[in-house]
Amino acid sequence: MSTPQQRVHDATRRLLDLLEHGESLTPEAIALRGELAEATAEAGHFEDAFYQVDELLKDAQREYGPDHENVTRAREVIAVVEQIARRSVEGV
Repeated sequence: MSTPQQRVHDATRRLLDLLEHGESLTPEAIALRGELAEATAEAGHFEDAFYQVDELLKDAQREYGPDHENVTRAREVIAVVEQIARRSVEGV
């Protein structure tokens, strides 16, 4: 099993590879951005993780509108990041 820091590194590398050949708002890029935000939160970098999911949600809403499945995915990532942060604060 990889550490949160390894997941951040791997997700960042895969996202950068994808961005060299595509857009930041494709379904694959949105999934990778969400994975990166979750890994960042798991690594304990909550301010960065919340910034990432906030930007992801704004970008997805601007690109697809409020009811698109990519926007729903961004909201799900926000909930996961919030849950990780709560667990950390509660010491669970």
